[in-house]
Amino acid sequence: MGDEADEVDKLLKSDSMHLSRTQEVDRVLSESPLDPFAVLGVTHTTSANDIRLAYRNKSRLIHPDKAVHERAREAFEKLKRAESELMDDARRKTILGLMDEARREVTAQPRWQNSEAADGDGGEEFEAAVREKYRAIMVDIEWRRRQRAKQEMAAEGAAKAQAEEEAARRRRKRDADKEWEDGRDERVSSWRDFVAAGATKKKEKKKKKRRKDDGPSSLAGDSTNARLGVGDPVQKP
Repeated sequence: MGDEADEVDKLLKSDSMHLSRTQEVDRVLSESPLDPFAVLGVTHTTSANDIRLAYRNKSRLIHPDKAVHERAREAFEKLKRAESELMDDARRKTILGLMDEARREVTAQPRWQNSEAADGDGGEEFEAAVREKYRAIMVDIEWRRRQRAKQEMAAEGAAKAQAEEEAARRRRKRDADKEWEDGRDERVSSWRDFVAAGATKKKEKKKKKRRKDDGPSSLAGDSTNARLGVGDPVQKP
């Protein structure tokens, strides 16, 4: 009987642990990655040592080798990123500064101005409002970061396109210069042939002109000389 009770107790504990693991995986996945405090389930006043301790306990609880959950690894990685972020002193200081900014903005709201929130003790509802405001601030910061990244990428793309166009222009010029240089001998030869042909035509033209100018008068002179006997050999008596 005692053995059966022990087995039942173990089974109940096992089921309870399985449920706890599953619930913790779901909780981690439901938190915004922009709020590492919420991912780890600690407040913004938690010390670095307690943050490390919380991470150790929760990482054991949702470790993929122990938690029977299809997204256990995703939750485990998310938990690890949150711990790394908060263990970075500079990053944690930035987050705390933004948290204080969120607290001031919430405190300035009419609903909380005359409450204990002004003294730093606004209760769970006030703290929930502060966390919500903090997430809104973080979302805005992330949106602005992505917008800047898009603009930078667009500028880099334009610069790259301009550089590629300039490189293409230089290649076209280089190819044109090479083509011009390669055709130098052919152009020189063609020019020489053209000059020679022009000179030949000029000579032929001059000859034709000379024959035209000398032709009729030369024939008439020859006929007259023939009648007069000019040009005949002189016979000795």
